[in-house]
Amino acid sequence: YREKAPSPIPLATEPSAEKPGRSPFPDDYTVERLNQEAAAALRRAFPAAVWLTGEISSFNKSAHRKHVGFKLVEHDEGGGETAQVNAILFAGVRETLEQKIRDAGDPFRLEDEISVRLLVAVEIYESWGQYRVRVDDIDVGYTLGEAARRREEIIRKLTVEGIAENNRSLPMPLLPLRVGLITSLGSDAFNDVKRTLEESGFGFQVTAHGARVQGRSTEPSVLNGLDWFRERSDRFDVVLICRGGGSRTDLAWFDNEKIGRAVANFPLPVIAGIGHEQDSSVLDALARSAKTPTAAAMLLVEQVGAALEAVVERGGAILGLAMAMLQEEAVRDRNRAGRLARATRNLLGNAGTGLRRLSLGIPKAAAVRLAGSRVELGRARGQLVPSVRRLLALATERIDGRELRLRLSDPARVVERGFAVLRIRGGKVLRHPDDAPEGTELTAQLSGGRLGLRSTGKEE
Repeated sequence: YREKAPSPIPLATEPSAEKPGRSPFPDDYTVERLNQEAAAALRRAFPAAVWLTGEISSFNKSAHRKHVGFKLVEHDEGGGETAQVNAILFAGVRETLEQKIRDAGDPFRLEDEISVRLLVAVEIYESWGQYRVRVDDIDVGYTLGEAARRREEIIRKLTVEGIAENNRSLPMPLLPLRVGLITSLGSDAFNDVKRTLEESGFGFQVTAHGARVQGRSTEPSVLNGLDWFRERSDRFDVVLICRGGGSRTDLAWFDNEKIGRAVANFPLPVIAGIGHEQDSSVLDALARSAKTPTAAAMLLVEQVGAALEAVVERGGAILGLAMAMLQEEAVRDRNRAGRLARATRNLLGNAGTGLRRLSLGIPKAAAVRLAGSRVELGRARGQLVPSVRRLLALATERIDGRELRLRLSDPARVVERGFAVLRIRGGKVLRHPDDAPEGTELTAQLSGGRLGLRSTGKEE
């Protein structure tokens, strides 16, 4: 304030000679003059454009306009906002920037909650006295590089702590039918997973927990879903975290340390189906990566299908082994019966030979003694014959019993109950589909006869 000589103050009834809106004190600043000099001071302080990094805010509220006003904000480590500045993006520059992003493969969109590096001119909009930055250019590589840097830093940190492989090392259940799903309810990802599991024909039981899959709500909502399934881990076999396609910055919300740490320490196998085939997130490095929601569901379908195929294959192997054992037992029984009959014949033959040799070796002079010995010989012969008969009876009884068991276990009896025995050329029993490729001629032994068949190859 500068002192000056007093001047007469015009009365309210007297007309003023001053220009409307002008101060009656010549040395006073007017609003216009103040804004002009402040703008000039800023131009002197920032004679050239500068690169400014920050996070876009309030862009979506005016995205439909040609000229877009928004804010660039800065956050602390806890997510709290520490600073902000108004920004303006004029229509012509906006078109240039959006084309630049498209030329780079359209990896992201100008929208709220993405980090950017902008070339800006620092200025004051004189008419309103508003301090702001005017956007002139964008560094596309910064936004992509920042997302990649954050992702790699999280993975490196969890690897150093020794927990990066915890979840990936959990064994996959043989029949993962009780499925937990974390995604946006009603989204394309939700419907893709549901449809794929239903079309498989397997008895999947799916429990979905809704979550935000983009924006600052992604972290708390996904963590909430993981906490819910963790408390009920005994009711589930596996948990899927899914999100459909989008820009790289849309998917970058899953590059979150707290989400990554929760997945790494989760007690059940986690399958990540986020984005498209070419996309990558922190969860792809910490969980089982299936890339897309449909692929995540197909991973479960293939696991159950493999378990079913293994059961069928092992059942066929057990049946084939049982039939082979029955056939071998039948051969052994026939061999035992043959050996028993030969042994009996040899025993009788040896006995007769001994008797003949004994009779020829007795001197005629011992005729009287022979007469007495005949009594003893008759008694011995009477004892020998019943013994042989008992031995033959026992052998016959064992043979009859084995013959009965063979008849009961005979494959022909199995065939009579409606089953069929498949054989390939040469009479070999068919035990595996790979032994009968397409075009192989087969013979099916049925209860009513044989039937010729031709293989069409192994079916999944």
